Parts: sequence; C-alpha cells; structure tokens
Amino acid sequence: MPSIERRTFLGTLSAGVVAGFGGCSSSCPDDDTPTPSTTFGTGEADRGFDSLPGGDWPAPRFDPANTGFAPSRRPPTDAPTLRWRTTLSAPTVDGVTADVSPPAVADGRVFLTTGAGAFALSLRDGREEWRYGDLSPATTSAGGHGATPAPPVVRSGTVYVPTADGVVALRTDDGTERWRATGVVPTASPTVADGAVFVPTGDELAALDTAGGGRRWTATTDGGSRLAVADGAVVVAGGDLRGLDAATGDRLWSSSVDPRSRPAVADGVVYVGTGEGILGAALDDGTERWLVDRGGGRTYSTPVVTPETVYAVERPGEAGEATFALDRTGDGAPDPRWCSFVGEGAVTAAAGDHAFAIQSHAGDRPTPPRLLAFTARFGEATWGYRSAEPVVSPAVLDGGVVTATRDGTVVAVGGG
Repeated sequence: MPSIERRTFLGTLSAGVVAGFGGCSSSCPDDDTPTPSTTFGTGEADRGFDSLPGGDWPAPRFDPANTGFAPSRRPPTDAPTLRWRTTLSAPTVDGVTADVSPPAVADGRVFLTTGAGAFALSLRDGREEWRYGDLSPATTSAGGHGATPAPPVVRSGTVYVPTADGVVALRTDDGTERWRATGVVPTASPTVADGAVFVPTGDELAALDTAGGGRRWTATTDGGSRLAVADGAVVVAGGDLRGLDAATGDRLWSSSVDPRSRPAVADGVVYVGTGEGILGAALDDGTERWLVDRGGGRTYSTPVVTPETVYAVERPGEAGEATFALDRTGDGAPDPRWCSFVGEGAVTAAAGDHAFAIQSHAGDRPTPPRLLAFTARFGEATWGYRSAEPVVSPAVLDGGVVTATRDGTVVAVGGG
C-alpha cells in the first residue's frame, strides 16, 4: 500500500507535475503491490449470513448515473470471512473471458447470467431459487480486459436481462417472464430509469417501456454503448460524448472529446476517462469544466464518484495500472490524494469509507488478491479475497459483498 510519505508527496503535486514522470509508465509514484492486512478465501465457506445484509446493488455500477457508489452502505471491514460459495452452470460463451456476469442484488436475491441463462440465488445462503434458461446472454466489454456476459439490472420487482436477440423482463420472485422485446440487439447492459429501459445496440440507442417492452424512441449514437442516465438526460460515450433527452431521444448536445470509459454523472457533472485525461463536463450542455491531464499514452477506467472522491484507474499500456483517488474540490479539477498499484485491475465500487478494486496478475509479480478493499482516506489495503480465478465487479451491501469468479463460482463476504 502507499506509504504516508508517498500520500503526502502525491497530495502536494499538481496533476501537471505528476504527469511529468512521462512516457507510458504509470504516473503513480508508488508501484508496490498492495499488501492487505487480512486475506482469506482458501478455506471453507460458512453456512451463510446470520443476519441478512441490508440494501441492494441493482445495476452493474449501482445506479443509473453509473457512479459506482452506494451512499448508505457499510461494507464488512472487521475480520471479513467467506459466508457462502455457490458454483453455477457456466458454459463458455464464444469470445468471452469470463463465464459469469457481475452480480446484481435486490429483494434478498443475487441475480447473474451465464451461458446457461439467468439465475437468482438466495442472498442469505447462496441457494439457487430459480433459473431461466430460455435465453442466450448478450456480452459486453469487461473494462478493457476481454468480455463477459452482460449483467442483469433490477428495478421494482423486475429483472431485465440483456440477451443476444433482445431484452427479457422477469419477475424477481419466481423468474416468470413479464415480457420479451426482440428486434434490439444489446451491445452492453441496459440502464433502467424514468420508466424506460435504455438499450445500446451499437450505432443506436433504443428506449423501451418498462411496462411492456414497447419501443418509445430510437436515436443514433455514433457507436455509443456506454450510458449514464441522470436528471432527465442520457449521456452516451461512443465515437464522441453526447447528451440525449431521456423522454424523446432528441440530441441535447455533443462534444468531440475521445471517451475511453463509461460516463458517470454526479451533481450536474459528467465524469469520463478520455485519451487526454479525466474529464469533467457540464451535464446541461456538455462544455468542459476541467481536465486532469496526467500525460500522454494513458487511458482511464470508468470513474467511481462519491461525494468526496473520484476513483479512476490509469492504464499506461506498457506498465502496471494504478488506482488514483482524487479529492472532489467544488467546481475545480479534482486533486490527487493517493494512488496504488493494481496490476491489471480496476476500482469498480465504493461504499461507506471503502473502495473496492478487482485485480489480475500483471507482469512478473505474484498473483494478488482478486478483490481488494481500500480505505477511502489513505488508500490502505484492509482486506483481500484470494481465489485461483479472477473475479468480476462486486455488489456492495450493508455488511456484505457479493462477487463471482470468472468460472462461475459465486461468493459472499461478511464481517466477523
């Protein structure tokens, strides 16, 4: 983990000075592999949760705005243990590097997709509650490291599953089909907000009605399949960055920036990783407010945005990747607070006073914990979950975290 001296040093530098480290190496001055205080995962799982974790995680990045932040959740930080483990049928889908989607959690259930269909597991003990096998899952980019079955999204008692030929809406309690919309081919997980299911289909975005799957509108997107929905607007990152009216699909604005990540929206600002740095743009008209420029040859993962912090992973291309935690500073550009090596990984979630990174092997370094918890303030690695296989993005709850290894094993973590 970063030393106190490194954290202080990083906090005193402007982004431009840090970028002066140059080249295609990481601009993070700390390249040591994080060493968490506690690691676990190789032993037997417990019998389940004695007390059911609270809250939910209904979408891949928690909310339609794509922030990755659950504001009222308190994840396990005290002596975390593996509460349950369940292995799903997960036949390989052509062209993917993971055989199971990231999980969504709602209504006391964990929802995932694999090549065998859509599954609902009991959040308490991981027991399979239902399976819907009449679908072939859509696939989506896994943050620059291959592809994975597109995850489901849950809203108001319905789980929306992206498939290879449309979207299927299922009841969360028993998996029965509410409706099926064909004629749209999702290229990523849909976003559900404002009574609509927003489905990226490559060069177009289709808005379907949540009640029956009827099409409301279709808009061109210049290849955009990465969405965020907030305050009546849909922000689409593709060949450019553009804002659409969520009710009509009319274009509100467009920007010629080069987005390299999904957008996230918070407090009227669009956060997106670009080929030049981390960009903050106004949601109402797309104008640039600020740019954190850390030098050329680097791209950035989808930011995770909390009220105090922006987390983004820098990908130099020729070196290990690094998590940056940046202080949100009103209307100005965020200031770097700490950074930490994450290898081939990404910060994908935050809750309470912790952020969560998934990690894979990088270079000649030893295999790291697959899921890592960082403290928000100083970037200390408090615990890590080890497994033979890499993991997908987690769902973070009150007193629990759910993730899955890429071969289809779903695990739940709870406090001691």
